Amino acid sequence: MLHTKRCVASPRWLPLRRVRYIMCGISGIVAKQAVRYKVDLSSMIAAMHHRGPDGNGQYHFENCLLGHNRLSIVDIATGNQPMHDDTGSICIVFNGEIYGYKELRSQLNYPFKTNSDTELIIAMYKQYGIGMLNRLPGMFAFAIWDNDKQQLFAARDRFGEKPFYYSIKENEMVFASEIKAINRTSFCNSEINRQALSKYLTHGYTGPSMSIYNSVNVLPAAHYLVYNSTGLTISRYWQLPIENTNISLSDAADKFQSLFDDAVKKQMVADVECCAFLSGGLDSSSVVSAAKSVNNTLKTLTYGYKGEDSELPYARLVADMYATHHIEMMEENVSVSEVLQKIATVYDEPFGDSSAVATYLICKEAKKHGKVVLTGDGADELLGGYVWWYQPIIKQLECNDNNALKYAFVHMAALAEKAIELITGNTANRNWRDKYHYSQSGKKYPTPLAAIQSRFDGLPASSLQALELPERQPMFAEWVEDGTINDAMKFDISDYMPGDILVKTDRASMANSIELRAPFLDVALAEFCISMPGYYKVTSNADKILLREAMQMRWPLQIRERSKQGFGLVKNTWSGTKEMQVLYNDYVMAQSSPLYNVLPYKQTQNLLRNKPAMLHSLLVLALWADKNL
Repeated sequence: MLHTKRCVASPRWLPLRRVRYIMCGISGIVAKQAVRYKVDLSSMIAAMHHRGPDGNGQYHFENCLLGHNRLSIVDIATGNQPMHDDTGSICIVFNGEIYGYKELRSQLNYPFKTNSDTELIIAMYKQYGIGMLNRLPGMFAFAIWDNDKQQLFAARDRFGEKPFYYSIKENEMVFASEIKAINRTSFCNSEINRQALSKYLTHGYTGPSMSIYNSVNVLPAAHYLVYNSTGLTISRYWQLPIENTNISLSDAADKFQSLFDDAVKKQMVADVECCAFLSGGLDSSSVVSAAKSVNNTLKTLTYGYKGEDSELPYARLVADMYATHHIEMMEENVSVSEVLQKIATVYDEPFGDSSAVATYLICKEAKKHGKVVLTGDGADELLGGYVWWYQPIIKQLECNDNNALKYAFVHMAALAEKAIELITGNTANRNWRDKYHYSQSGKKYPTPLAAIQSRFDGLPASSLQALELPERQPMFAEWVEDGTINDAMKFDISDYMPGDILVKTDRASMANSIELRAPFLDVALAEFCISMPGYYKVTSNADKILLREAMQMRWPLQIRERSKQGFGLVKNTWSGTKEMQVLYNDYVMAQSSPLYNVLPYKQTQNLLRNKPAMLHSLLVLALWADKNL
């Protein structure tokens, strides 16, 4: 039942009882005489009903309003949010889960009144202040109003699993878990951030450090903000760990197993059933192997479709090995056109990752079977899973040799290889031609990373200029040290994962009122993985080396031999359907499309003729513009 908690004169607490929360949306407004914005706050809460459909709450201070949407599982009375301390001067809204929070409680001198991790954050703030963030594990986005200091303190978790957007206008701030909530207020206008649009067209997403709107900002992962009468300050509280090479692969595998099993166990603490997504890949199979030891009746969920590349057979192998309660959710008669139009309202921003379709559908189906689902997200970024991206960088490094004699030999060998192909018709062997290509690239670019990056740019600067857009910001400016594999992995952890992967999973799951948890992103485990040397993760001919060393005996033989397969429906199979052709014609080809309120028509059509692969990105942009502008 929906209800609104108004400002109370004095704190009221009920006796300690077990309570756990699964997901929520947070919102707030900081302004002088903030009560004049109470209608705006109610609108924000209503906009995020899906993030917590069981109820909502508000708390009103003179200069701050806090709002919260919740899904409560047991005993909704004692853990209501916004939650305040026993003095009433500290108040919090919190989205996420603090894993292992019971152990942290025992370290604090605080008169706990509930058993919730929300109150734990209040206690840690009162004992450690902002320094609490270095001690806080889990996935989170929270905001604390300190009424004595007249100050808002907000923070996001280290990897950006939970979102936090904000806008400042005339010395007043509004914040929320989703942009759609801020759009319900007068703080947001529809002026597009052209730099974010350039990034979207280049990479398929706008984040992780900016939004599609000029008026809406993103608090980056691993950062906190303080907002008070002197203004806004934003600071980083966590850095990527440095590399540690003083450990053998065998010892690293043993340590990984211990940390991984502990991470899965902690993330299965809930008062509702925990399920696990199972694709039959290395990552999800590892999660299931650990989760089954915690829950003997584990339910596994697989989303499949007909076709030779279906992952259903692999998932069955793992499910049979661990005797899970296995559920196959088959893809049949789904209107991809309808789903694309639906998720245009889910993401609030143009989001070009085509696997968003399958992610939304599997979350929609998973809702029927559980409210907490474990995933394998984060493993590719932490352990070297993107071989199509990492291995060429390694090969480029191997071929970056200015020895003229060696270069000439490679060139001659490449020509001979091509000649043999023309004579025999055998196109399988490209070893020397690849080396020659990498050697050529090495002469053009300053680092291996720069050479390989040039292949993956969605749009060159000339195309962006033709579309009247600014040149995108340097892709690796913040992370580049030596321009090799380590920098590429830093980029994926710090940009691609929070900007694409975690946005996709948060919005798709929250839209369907379920929570996804990623054990690979457990702080202790992730820090350990990041600190491992690159050659324990990927080489020119092997991937996820540490994961395979640690977990291979937990997988069926066929799984051990699998290479990475991307998640999602096969875009080529649905992009040519009649319904999609209608959508393309209406939203991309027609000059009356809302797309051309964003981009110039003639130049966009020219781009499409030269780069037909941009069709999906342009369609998503058009659908977003239609729903949001």
